[in-house]
Parts: sequence; C-alpha cells; structure tokens
Amino acid sequence: LVSGLIEIIGRASEYLKQAQVEVSCPATIPIHIILTMCDTGKTKINESFPPWVYKRFIKEKLFVQERYFHKLPAAQSRDKVCVIPDGKVWRKYLKLFNLIAEKYSSSLDFTLLESAVELMDWRNSFPSVQTSDSSGNRIIPEATSVQEKNQLRKLIESKKVAPFCDLSHREEDCDEFDLLDYPSLPIIERSKAALLRAGRLLSSKSEVLLLVQSEDLDEISEDEATKTMKLMNIENFLLYLFQKDIVSNDALNEVEAIKVRCEDNYDQQHRSQAADKTKATEYLSDEEIKQGLLEGSLAKGRLNVTIENAKEGFVSTPSGRYFVNQREGHFNRALHQDSVVIKLLPETQWGVPVGKRRITHDSDVEDEVEECGPNVPSAIVVAIANQSRRDYVATLVDIPTSDERSVMVVPMDARIPKIRVQFKNWRDYQNQRLLVEINNWETDSNYPNGHCKKILGPVGDLETEITCLLLEHEIQFTPFSVAASASLPPEGNLWRVPAEEITARRDLRTKRIFSVDPIGCQDIDDTMHIETLRNGDIEVGVHIADVTYFVRHNSELDKEAQTRATTFYLVDRRFDMLPTLLSSDLCSLHGNTDRLAVSVIWTMSSDFEKVKSTWFGRTVIHNCQAMTYEQAHNILHDIPPDDHHSAQPPPLTAGYTVNRDSISALKKDLSMLRSLARKLKKRREELGGAIDLSSGDLGNELKFTLDTDGNPTKVAAKKDMEIHHTIAELMILANSAVAEKIYEKYPDSSLLRAHRSVEEDKFEDLENSLKAAGIIFDGTSNLSLAQTLKNAREKDKGNTIVNALWKSLATRAMSEALYLNTGQIQSEADLSHYGLGINKYTHFTSPIRRFADVVVHKQLLAALQDGGMKTAINPPPGFKSKLVTPAIPKSSAISIMKGEGLKRKNDEGLSESSVLPISPKRLPKLREEQEEKKETSSNLFPYKSLEVSQICDNLNTQNRRAKHSSMACQKLFLSLFFKNNVEIAKAVVTDLRVNGLIVFVPKFDMKGYVYVRDINGDVQIDPSAVGLDVTSGLDPTLGFAACENYRRFPDGKVTLVDDNVDNSEWSLQISLPAASRKLEFRILDVITVQISCDMKETKARIPAPRLYMLSSTVHTHREATNTKEGIEHANSTSSANLEEGIKIKSVLSNSMYQQLAALPISAILPLETTFSRRKKVDFESTVGGRKVFADFVNPDTRSSQLEAAVVSAAESAAKRRTMATQAQGKNSEFSTSQA
Repeated sequence: LVSGLIEIIGRASEYLKQAQVEVSCPATIPIHIILTMCDTGKTKINESFPPWVYKRFIKEKLFVQERYFHKLPAAQSRDKVCVIPDGKVWRKYLKLFNLIAEKYSSSLDFTLLESAVELMDWRNSFPSVQTSDSSGNRIIPEATSVQEKNQLRKLIESKKVAPFCDLSHREEDCDEFDLLDYPSLPIIERSKAALLRAGRLLSSKSEVLLLVQSEDLDEISEDEATKTMKLMNIENFLLYLFQKDIVSNDALNEVEAIKVRCEDNYDQQHRSQAADKTKATEYLSDEEIKQGLLEGSLAKGRLNVTIENAKEGFVSTPSGRYFVNQREGHFNRALHQDSVVIKLLPETQWGVPVGKRRITHDSDVEDEVEECGPNVPSAIVVAIANQSRRDYVATLVDIPTSDERSVMVVPMDARIPKIRVQFKNWRDYQNQRLLVEINNWETDSNYPNGHCKKILGPVGDLETEITCLLLEHEIQFTPFSVAASASLPPEGNLWRVPAEEITARRDLRTKRIFSVDPIGCQDIDDTMHIETLRNGDIEVGVHIADVTYFVRHNSELDKEAQTRATTFYLVDRRFDMLPTLLSSDLCSLHGNTDRLAVSVIWTMSSDFEKVKSTWFGRTVIHNCQAMTYEQAHNILHDIPPDDHHSAQPPPLTAGYTVNRDSISALKKDLSMLRSLARKLKKRREELGGAIDLSSGDLGNELKFTLDTDGNPTKVAAKKDMEIHHTIAELMILANSAVAEKIYEKYPDSSLLRAHRSVEEDKFEDLENSLKAAGIIFDGTSNLSLAQTLKNAREKDKGNTIVNALWKSLATRAMSEALYLNTGQIQSEADLSHYGLGINKYTHFTSPIRRFADVVVHKQLLAALQDGGMKTAINPPPGFKSKLVTPAIPKSSAISIMKGEGLKRKNDEGLSESSVLPISPKRLPKLREEQEEKKETSSNLFPYKSLEVSQICDNLNTQNRRAKHSSMACQKLFLSLFFKNNVEIAKAVVTDLRVNGLIVFVPKFDMKGYVYVRDINGDVQIDPSAVGLDVTSGLDPTLGFAACENYRRFPDGKVTLVDDNVDNSEWSLQISLPAASRKLEFRILDVITVQISCDMKETKARIPAPRLYMLSSTVHTHREATNTKEGIEHANSTSSANLEEGIKIKSVLSNSMYQQLAALPISAILPLETTFSRRKKVDFESTVGGRKVFADFVNPDTRSSQLEAAVVSAAESAAKRRTMATQAQGKNSEFSTSQA
C-alpha cells in the first residue's frame, strides 16, 4: 500500500509539473482528483482537454473542484459561428445540441464553459426549479438530463464541443474576473457575468451566439452585446439557423420537434421529481405498527398489483379490500406480492381505480387518466412485513447514448418497476435477456437498485424465452443426483418382472386390459378392464402404475421426486418428475408388456346401480392395446381405428396399430365403460352438484403443430370427445374410492384433494354476462351454480360462442383445488370437492407425473398391509440384485422432452437420461447404501402428520407454478404463431372500456383487447363500419396499420354509457363526424376480429397478439340467435375468404413493412426479434409423433445419441411383440378377443 501511494504521488507530481502547476502543497489536492488524473493504465487521458472534463461525477452530477488550464480554446475558423449556451440551456436542450452538432458541425462550433458546468452542478444540489403538485408550488433541485455526463464527454471527445476553462483563464492585462472579484459573486450572478466575458474573449475570433433562457434575456443588458456577439433564446437561435441557410425548411421541422420533445421531457422529469419528493416516506417502526394494528388504523395483507394497470393494486385484509394507488405514491417502494402493512385513508382521500375503465396502452408514456367513477376504500403502504422478492428477468430497453454505467432495465413482469443496474459496459448486455436481483430501494429514489446475476440469452431466441418463462415462474431444474440414479434398477431397460413378484401379487395378465391416452403418450399411468361375470355382475378394474416399487420410501430418488412434485408440461417439451428410465419405460404401462400395478377392482350389479364389493391391491398386468383417444373414439363409432397411410408412432408410445381381431371385443368393453361413465356423471351432477365446465370443440386446451425449428405452424383447440369423459369418470371413481379407504384408516394424516366453495363476489364477471343475457345468477352452492349454467345452456342452446365464454368465466372464477392433510381440517365438510361434487377425493391415478399420487399409493399400501395383505413398501427380493454396472441404467424409451420420432443428423453428445455421471468405483457403494435404507424403512405407515402437511405445501406451490407456466407457454406460442399468420375469428364482448373492448375468442381460448382509440385519443377504426368511405380520415398509426382498412379520426368520439351501476347494461358508442350511423357495443355482442402479432415490438417481453375489429361483422347478442350458424360462418369466413387473408398478409408484408422501411427513421432500439434458432439443425423424419427441436437438452435426460435410442427401442419392442405373439399362440388365455 505504501509503495503504491508513493508511486501515485510521484506520477501525480510529474503530471502536475507538465500541467505547469506549482506543486508546493500537494496535500491540499483531494486524493480522488489525483487518482483521476493519474494514468493508471485503465484510462488514457487526452492532455489536450482540461482535467475537469475527466473528474469524478458524484450522484450523476457534474463535479467541478480544481482547475489547472489557463488557455483559450484553439483558434476557430471565421466561417464558423461560435455557439455558447449557458448551463440551464445546456441541460434542457442537450439532446437538441447533440443533433445540431452532429449534422451542422461545418457551420457551428459549440463551446462548453467551465462556469456553465459549475452552474449545472449547483442547480443539482440547491432548489432552483419551481414546480406545482398537490401540496402547492415548490422549488426543488434541478434534475440532470438523460445520460448528461456521458453525452457531454462524448461531444467533447469527438471534438464537436470545445471546452473552455473560463473560470481559470486570465488575461495578461487587466482582467474583469479579478477586477469584479468573480469568486465572491453568487454562482448565478457569476455564471451570467462569465457568459458575457467568455463571449467577449471569443468574439475576436468569430461570430458568437450566447444562448440563454427566455426569462434571462431581460436580466442581461443588451448593451453588453457587440456586432460579433448576439444574445438570444433557443427560439431565436433556430430562426437564426434557418435565416442563415444552415438548416433547410424540412430540417427545421425536425429540429423544432426535437426542441419540443426536450421541453416536454424536462417538464415531465421535474413533475415526477417533485411528486417523488412528496410520495416517498419512511416506514413505521415496529412499535408504531403494533399500536396501529391494535387501534385498527393499520392492517396487514398482500399487495396484488393488477394486470390491467401496473400503477394500481389491492390489499385484502380481514377488514376488507383496499385500493392502493401508485399514481399517488401509495405503493411506497413495495412490490407485487409483498406482505405489507397499510394505513387506511379517510373517505376524502379515497381513489378511483381506472384499470376497470381503461385499457392500458403498451407505451412508456403514461396515459392521462380521467378519474371518473365511484371512489373505493383506499390505503397507503407504511411498512413491508415480508418481502416477496425473487430474481427478475429484465431487458435493457432504453439504450444509453454513451458510456453510462448506471442504466435502467425493464422487467418482463409488467407489474414490477424498472430497476437501476450498474454495468461496466452496457453494450455487452444490449439485446439480451438478463437475470436481475434487487439489492435495495432508497427512500428518495423512484426505482430500486439491483445487479445483473446472469445473461440468459438473446432477445427473441426461443430457447432464451422458454428459459425466461421458467425463471419468471420460479422454476429451476437440475439433473438428478448421483445418489438418486443409484436407486434405479441396475438392469436398465432389460429389467423384467421377477417371478417371485408375480407370485406375491394378483396376476391379472389374463384380463383384457387396455389403455386410452393422447397420441404419442409415453408415461402411461392408467389402464382399465371391464367384463361380465358368470353370475351376471360386472367387474370393472382400474390399474395404475406401481411407481412405489421402484421409488423406495425415503430414498434419494424419492426425496428428489418430492421436491419436483410434478411433471411440468410446456407446448414443446416436458420436465419429468422421475428419470426417463422410469417415467417412459419401466413404470409406464406400455402395450404388449408385463408391468406392475396397483389396482382397484369393483364388482357391480349389471345395471351399474350398486357396488357390491371393492378390492385394492398390487397386481401384475399385461396391456393388450395402448390406444389413443382417437382410436377408441373410432372403434366406438365403427370407424377404422387407424390411418394406414400415416407412419406408425414411435415404439413404447400410445397409438400403435390396433389388432383387427381385437376391435369387436374392445368396442364391447368401451361401450360398457361409456354406459357406466354416463351414470357416474349423472349421479355426480344430480346428487353432488358437479359442475360441467368442458367446452366441447371450443375447449381451452390448444394443440400446436411445430416445424423442425420449433415454431408453431398450426394451432387448434383439442377436440373434446365423449371418450375423454368416459376415461375421466373412471379415474374419478378410483380416486374417490382410494380417498375413502385411506381416510378410514388414517383420518388424521391422509393426503386428500379438496376444492373449497367459491365466494360469490368471485363470479362478478360471470354474473354480469349472464345478466346481460337475462339469466338469473345463483352461486350460493355448487348445485345452484351448476343449475345456473344449465339454464344458460338451455336458453342459448345453439349459441356455442357465448356458452364457451360462460364456461371460461366460471373456470377462471373457481378457486384452486388444493392438497391438504386431513389432520388440519376442522370438519369433514372441508374435505369435499366443490367442482366434482364428491365428499372425499384424492389423486391416485397418475403417480408417474404427480408425487401426490406416490404418497397416496404408500398410504393405501400401508393401510392394506395393516389389514394383513402382502403389499409391503419394502423392496421385494427380486429388486435386491447385486449386479454392478459402470454406467447409468439404459432405457429403451425415446425421450420426448422435446418429442420423438425424428433422428437428427450429426447428433453428438446427447445422453438418454438426465443424471450426473457416476464413477464406476462409486456406484456399487451407492447401491449398497440405498439397499440399507430400504431394509431399515418401516413397513407401516410411512408419513407422520407434519410430514404430510409439509408435502402438501410444496405440492400446491409446484402445481400452481406448473399450471401458470403452461398457460404462459401457450400464450408465448400463440404470439409466435400469429407472428407469421393472420387469422379471422369470432369473438364475444366480455367488457367495455373508455378506449376499447375486451373480448374472448373461443377458437384460441384467448382474452384480448380491441382498441378503438389510441393513446392520443384519436379514434382508429374501419370507416365503412359507420357508413363512411374507406379512404376517409388519416393514415393509421403504426400500432393500427396491420389492419388494411383502418383509418384515423382525430375528431372521433368514444363514449362509455355507464349510468347504471350494473355494467351488464353499459354500452360503448363510437361516432364520427359526417358518419351516417354510429356504432354501439354491449356485453355479449359477437364481433369478428383479425388477429396478428408484430414481433418488431419485442422489447422487455414478447407482445401479445393484437386484435382488430372487422367492419361488417358486428352482431348484437339479440341478433346472434343461432350462433352455431355463426360459428360455422366464422369458420367459413376463415376458409372462404382465404384470398382476403392472403391479401391481408400481403398488406402486412408489402404495404406496412416496405413503406416503413422506406421512411428515413433511424432505429433507437436495434433488436433482433426473428425468433431464429441459435444453431441450424437438420432433421430427418423416421416415424410419426412429436419432433425433436434443435439443441434443447432436458435436465432429466442428458441423452445418448437419439438415433441409437430409436433403434434400440424398436428392437426391444419388436422382441416383446414376438414374445407376446408366441405366447398368444400357446395359450389362448392371452387372447384379446376372449369374452
């Protein structure tokens, strides 16, 4: 340290001597000035510039302290005009000067005075700007302009601005600086005097223009001006440039526009700063909070920021729901989902939420909000009880103009404010998604401070966006550990059911057992059978994969599966709860394969009215046919189950060709199951009040067709067939039976799934839409709600669009079903399932993808073991193999984390299972440790009550994340689809706003906004909708230009008629001058919309699809008496008007983009948003099924070469089919056609 300081002082002395400064008292020079001036190798100081240019900036203010140079600027050309703005003008019009200096440097020379810098620094620190706010007129310190210090430095270093140390310069003769004692003058007066002095000093070289604010013109004597020195304001300066032919008439318009923008930004900045100074408050102390909670003046709750408006939030407390208005600063540095303490405001200070009246525009400019409507109880945050902070995905949107270190990043979640982050070089982070953590939030700051933890990838890249989606939902996956992988069977895909295990179980391989799943399904959890017994009774069985045989209680694999809790399904991939060897192979109940199961078997009367007995236990089964829903549906309707022109699905997946000899027997079984399911469903609806929220062909589950790059090329709602409900009813029956069984045995620690009743105020949107149709709403119970929806269906029997809306609204209003520990409930009534209409319910039928089912399996088997059945949770003898393998067990299943059925050319480095590599020396010891744990585990009930509660909390959290991430991924792929496709579809109006409509599009299960008024208040619609010529009005703005016939009408009028409190009677009226009619919209009106998505708007987040109302397709709810016909018309519109669709696409590609490209506009944010892959990968189709997309590697499948896996799986499946065929010939009891 000492030697370093000696070197610094020595180098500083040398520098000061070169600068002709006496080094008589170096101790008086601030050390930070010495460090700044010394060339340490990191910064090369250009000695032609004065040192104060390079001095430190404190809190983004120009800091001027020491002055060393005493020279005039270099001689300037007489042909150029010297422009000297004062400090106030520099700050206000810096962006304008930047433009002028860039374009007109051949005619103008700008000079930055040291006295101007000093004034700017002083105005930063002392009240100097007058503003008005709610508390009256106030004087506050002046704010710096955007990137001020770096813009000035850049201008100086590019030699577009010359610095002049006027406060340090002395004339050899008498200098007025000393005669008038400038140092003793107040800074404001010294700045004015120094400006005139600098003008006189430089006017001998060229003509000088002194620029000051208009209000300062009168304070400076005009007598001071000379022929070569003119004093003027900014307006006269621009006029001077035009008169001198320095700028043309067209260029003058651009310059004036920049001037106005500078003024607006300056005013807005100080309005915000003034507001911030009054809004930020310190948090209350713990004593004050405690006292306020006792008195009732304070309350606790969670802040929920609204999606509709990020400046509005609500806090629900036991005493009520309170509105928190960030426009008044009431968030007080709290973020979305923070647990906060709020102070209840008096009624005179209540606010008006505008999110329910206005659609927020996607703009950085805040809308001028008209606060009309009823005031609601309001509050202000006075403390944060518990911060709900996480890492945020953010993007550098506002590109700095120079080497700025402190920049603002915009979070992907629109409810989170911008975050200030320090970068060494912001260019390294441009056009990248960033993972940002918030550090703190100072009281006097408008934004929190944070730091960047990681660069996630380029904006617009599909893999990056998927990664961001997962992180935004707090989902992170890591490979299975070495210890967990040691729990897998060492035989890998060569594992077979041990003979001793068949002896210990009930052998059901002679039964005609089959499965019905989605096409391409690998994780087949459930199979079923049904047969008529000799006495006329009917035996029905549901057989579920015995996952607990492979996942031993309290093993490392069990612990990791518990942490994951569920399989996460996205559009193009899934993240498994269990390793692929288990989830897609050994546990999965594949066709023509012996597998282990846990079964529920009922003996029923022939009319299904009575259940005579129920049996639970471990079994061995043989799935004779792994069908898809389409195959089962075709069999029931006497349609050939298979399309022989299509390629076979990959091995070990659902959908392999149905054996022709089995079709008649399978039809009989499926028909009997259908009859049973109909009775079960009717019984639940009539007795339990089950609510049918299925949506038919307009369901809310979308199916995407993807190309080899993973981009969607087709999207459609998954077709809803009766076979779906048939299988679902069987699973509900099994789940409820198991729930009764485990609750009977363990009433204080069973894991059940409950769905609590829904508060009626949650159904506000549904109630309003039903009232608009003249239907009385009753949501007091599930039975009454089911009857309300039934009445609605009967009244509008053919109105499938509106019916889909009501089911969607009812579904969204439903509270989430939750897993719970029965030991924590107060009465059995709390165990009921509101939606299904069942007293007790659990999850038993999907243990491959849900850990809740694994727990329930253990509880069921423990209950049976207590009853004397041989269903031990401990490993059977056949599992204790001492076979040592030097590698991870192999699986014949093809991973479909991104799909299967394609082999990739030049595939290298992929592994089949996503586990960390194991040393061959370490593996035997790990297996012995796992075996010891299995031996010591209890045969009795494996979970205590507290453990069940902890498991339930994690299950509920992970399931919520899985659900929300799946929905978000569906929205992402919808945007990607509409990037290259324009669709026309029917939409129903669900709500009205002062600037547009909120609509629901059943075809794509999407809620969207139809804007009729832009951010400036101009009406933008198709003029033919109101009887005007299509050429009427002005050209639309960029956001509306995607629709061919849209025009802009500044004098248009939009009126929301909301006199009635009940918004079911509201209407939105649109009128244009000279129009022959006006448009009027009400809730439940059906309109036709054009849907597209402009990815060029991609910045902080992927934009949502944009909806545009087409002119001739507005139908009121009264007119849409037969909406089935309307649906057919909508579908025919999409196909019959194919030319029109192509024409629209042509407009998008030619008219809009080519015309915009021709405009002389320089991009402010040059983002790459083509959603191209990082690496182009060739694919070759081998069999049908899902596709493998590029470089994606699932955390639980670090795969071997995919082509080798396909070959291995095909060989393994072929051997099994051969063995099954041979056995079928030897023993007729395996025949699937046997009655």
